Amino acid sequence: MTVLRSKLVICEEVHLRPDSPSSNTLKTYITEKTGSAEQKGLEAERVEQRCCFILTSNHLPLWIEPEDRRFYIVEIDHDGYAKGARAEEFSALVGRLEDWASDPANIARLYAALMARELPEDFSAKTLNVTKHATAVMERVLGAAGLPILDQLEELLAAWKTNAIPEADVLKLVTEQLKGNINSTKHLMSDLGWTKKKVKWGKVDYARALWVRPGFNVENGKLFGPDGYQLGLTEHLAQFTGTVEV
Repeated sequence: MTVLRSKLVICEEVHLRPDSPSSNTLKTYITEKTGSAEQKGLEAERVEQRCCFILTSNHLPLWIEPEDRRFYIVEIDHDGYAKGARAEEFSALVGRLEDWASDPANIARLYAALMARELPEDFSAKTLNVTKHATAVMERVLGAAGLPILDQLEELLAAWKTNAIPEADVLKLVTEQLKGNINSTKHLMSDLGWTKKKVKWGKVDYARALWVRPGFNVENGKLFGPDGYQLGLTEHLAQFTGTVEV
């Protein structure tokens, strides 16, 4: 409740995983006009959401999805850090800034100048054009946000020429060979258009999770595909399981 009733919220050392619950919650706070919050000992209530967020991090925010218009990213890098070449100069600058900001009249003048500043006609903070107005670091982040691991997985499955793969094998590919997060498996395979099914095969009498390539289907222990493709599922899996190296 304290956060949602604030106008400016500064979150330090933000470091999230792609598609994490926290990143999805943050999107909601940025986008929605109201939010649900509760105070200790009281029932939750809907409050008008007026927060502006500033997020800081020492890591590239690769959890931001491509074309996400909620975030404007600025890289602030300099030699004024604690043991940097210009540490003393930067420390002196911070001191002068603190002295200047201690005068309310200076803050009032800064506020007036910002309120009077005209933004370019083609710029809107509500519908940010991340292609036209992207900073250099935004281009790096949004370019990398396509998850290179997704491309690697797609190439790997194409090289393997398999049309069905057990989820257990997908987990091994993602975590052991591609060094990805185990929680991203479902997201990655779904993005590639594969469908997860619960089927039985081999000599096991219980259903197991199986990912099937787009255009293929499993029925009665057989794998069906385009142009009359038909093959026993156990036979198909025996051809490919465990034969790929990255």
